[in-house]
Amino acid sequence: MTKATTSWLPVIGLEVHAQMQTPAKLFSAARSSSSKLSDSPNSNVALFDAAFPGTLPSLNHNCVRLAIKSALALNANINRKSWFDRKHYFYPDLPHGYQITQHFKPFAKGGFLDLTKFDGAPEEKRYRIQQIQIEQDSGKLMTPFPGSPEVLVDLNRAGVGVLEIVTEPDFNSADEVVAFMKKMQRLLWHTGVSSADMDEGVWRCDINISVKKVGSAENGVRTELKHVSKFSVVKTAIEFEVARQIALLESGQQVLQETMGLDENGHTKRLRGKEDAPDYRVYQKLIDHVRKCLPESLDVRRDRLEKQYGLSMFHISVLMDEPGAVEYYEEARANTHQKPRPSQDSELVKFAKKLNLAIPVPDLLYLFRAFRLISNLFAMLNKHGIKLAACPIPPSEFGPLIDLVDDGTLSGIRGKDVLAILFDDAISGANLRRSARDIALQNDWLISQESKAESAKLLDTIITGLIAKHANLVKEIQAGQIRKLKFFSGQVMAATKGKADPVLVDSLLKSRILPKE
Repeated sequence: MTKATTSWLPVIGLEVHAQMQTPAKLFSAARSSSSKLSDSPNSNVALFDAAFPGTLPSLNHNCVRLAIKSALALNANINRKSWFDRKHYFYPDLPHGYQITQHFKPFAKGGFLDLTKFDGAPEEKRYRIQQIQIEQDSGKLMTPFPGSPEVLVDLNRAGVGVLEIVTEPDFNSADEVVAFMKKMQRLLWHTGVSSADMDEGVWRCDINISVKKVGSAENGVRTELKHVSKFSVVKTAIEFEVARQIALLESGQQVLQETMGLDENGHTKRLRGKEDAPDYRVYQKLIDHVRKCLPESLDVRRDRLEKQYGLSMFHISVLMDEPGAVEYYEEARANTHQKPRPSQDSELVKFAKKLNLAIPVPDLLYLFRAFRLISNLFAMLNKHGIKLAACPIPPSEFGPLIDLVDDGTLSGIRGKDVLAILFDDAISGANLRRSARDIALQNDWLISQESKAESAKLLDTIITGLIAKHANLVKEIQAGQIRKLKFFSGQVMAATKGKADPVLVDSLLKSRILPKE
């Protein structure tokens, strides 16, 4: 916060809108994948969506189940009896002239979402949920070209079920908002409520912003920033709007209650004045309880991955940030023959403790090698624009590859080569799918037991010689200059002409050079 703003405190509340992942819309049987950018305009529209006279709504119970999941995941109190309200809406993207939403008796009230520093929050804090409601999405208005007097209407999105999560104004900085939105978005796709693909328009957030004097009990006049859909612009937009309001107040002017949009620079601009007196009409629907369908919470999953597999927080965040990655990793582990075993490298275990790795059964080499292959797989998927959920290499084929690299039958470098061939075979639609072992055999990449023993002896000889030759450098590393270990790694790889396993080399060097505890 700049010097000019130290006496002011931002007060921010959120209204998160997430389209629910259901085959049909909220009140009609029309297909609900209407946010897909590839769908032809007005190709997913039922008579009810177009407000034909005599058509009646029919509640999609799958939307209710997903709303229950979200309410339970957010620790909210589900109302056993709730109803829908008609909110008058005078735009052509909802032909009825009103939006079916909830206001007076929403689906759920209360609840909270906790953030920790692991979630990217400035500090640990609990953010309260005011209410959770179900509503219709609107259609889409567009012009054929900039400046055109014509407005085209696409009703594909009109009537899609949307979950609106309204928070209390508990946020005091842009960083808190960004951290909260990221965790909320992750929670909604983790529970299967909404998609993780923000580029398809399934996720939007309205941000209510005001400022007040530090220590004041009364909040200032708020503005509403509409339809923010990118995390990358949230911080810029909030900080700009906070600075704008402070500048107005310090110059003796008033902040008006307005609806704001964003310009091309991510700065707020006025769209219209905001009214607080909507007219509602009411009808009522009942809900069912489906608590048993809720998956494990994000925090429970994070703790379990740490304790069960000994993963670091970095590894856990890599897996939990990608939909389906945890499931893929666990299924791949289930398809390996790796068994818990005592580590023969106590120095490596000590090094792991320095990195705060929780390893109930010391198995670091397996962990590092597995994640190196997973990183390679992610890179291949990104290159081809493929989501992990559509990964062409099933976990049943990936697990055995980890085994080959883990037991030293295949070097880490050759493991990457085998993975590339597995991937190419899969995306090319080859009729004959080869296993990782078959590919390694065909290319004569497998390492025999005799070769393993010779390789281990050779590495030990090379490392011993390097330590003796560079004794002063060893002392510098032991004094805390750990980065200089890279010099030894490079020398070993050069001496073996790049054939040594980099992970094994790294671990051996650390066990031989790092100070003994």
